[in-house]
Amino acid sequence: MSRHIFIGLATLLVVMLLTLFTSSPVLAMDIRSGDIVTIAGGEVVDDDLYIGGTTIIVDGTINGDLWAAGREITINGTVNGGIVAAAETINVNGDVAHAVRLVGSTVSINGVVNGDLIVFVGNANVASTAEIGGDLLVGAGSLRINGPIKGDVRGGASDITITSSVGGDTELAVERLTIASTASIQGDLTYTSEDEADIQPGAQIRGGITYKPVEAKESAKAGPFAGIGGKVIGFLMVFVAGIVIVLVAPRRSTSIADSIRSKPWLSLGWGAVILFATPIAAIVVCITVIGIPVGLIALALYGIAIYLSQIFVGLFIGRWIIGNFREVQSKAMLVAALASGLVILSLLRLIPFLGFWIGVAIALFALGALVVSETRLRAEAQQLT
Repeated sequence: MSRHIFIGLATLLVVMLLTLFTSSPVLAMDIRSGDIVTIAGGEVVDDDLYIGGTTIIVDGTINGDLWAAGREITINGTVNGGIVAAAETINVNGDVAHAVRLVGSTVSINGVVNGDLIVFVGNANVASTAEIGGDLLVGAGSLRINGPIKGDVRGGASDITITSSVGGDTELAVERLTIASTASIQGDLTYTSEDEADIQPGAQIRGGITYKPVEAKESAKAGPFAGIGGKVIGFLMVFVAGIVIVLVAPRRSTSIADSIRSKPWLSLGWGAVILFATPIAAIVVCITVIGIPVGLIALALYGIAIYLSQIFVGLFIGRWIIGNFREVQSKAMLVAALASGLVILSLLRLIPFLGFWIGVAIALFALGALVVSETRLRAEAQQLT
């Protein structure tokens, strides 16, 4: 029974992706992977390009969208579609025709992005050589805007510095906000913070300035430990679900956790494809009246898979920690490993500004590991027959 549940979930995700890529003759894709993946200068890719690797370098031209996941991604060439990427370090030095969506630790934008820029990172820098043609949506530890943003700037960060121009409104939740003397905001400036912004002499703000103060006591109440009762209930719910999965399907649960350890970048690559492409595939299926039930069911299972992803990442963390002291083979030890791993994940999610990105990372690794694990188990089963 458990075997069919895991196979069904993995198969559904793959089928939804295939539906997306085969629903229209104009949709195509080019998939590449490896330790180092390079699109050489002068090379032209006429399809959507999907890359999974440790180091990814794009010097050529991509006439479709670029989906990439790895440790370090550098884009020097031209992308005539959009970009969706997840990596520890991402550098966008070339020109991009449409929107750019990035998740990582450090992101640097040095080229021209003609669409929106959406980043969820530890540190982000829009260099003076960069230009963003649309809006900037950000969630970051720190952000520097040294290049012009033609649209709005919205989001939150611990530390934000604006030295260039913003063509629209700016709405931020920050700890520290600096508007340099060289900055120019054509719309309104609205920000929420404990302290007033450092608006240096010479800075131009065409619209109104709205400061929404947050008192220290109020911010403490709304801090990471706010609603601790709800967090405890949420932890217990996912822990109980994890116990059921571990007890019913211990082999597959440990296989998924092991895939995160043994194939981290492959898991990350598959996870990026599944996380971002599955909703699009479901929407495409829903376009036809007949496909609406399938699309809605797929979206529901997609949400369940994201929710359950923390179980497998928690199991991976717990087994890694406890495994340094003793074997984690019995079901009792698996449950103990699950508990310790989920506690660590819960604590990490309490870190201000990082909770969301940690959740994204959990989903990326676990969803990808689900596919990697199922592929490996099927290959082992075929060898035995």
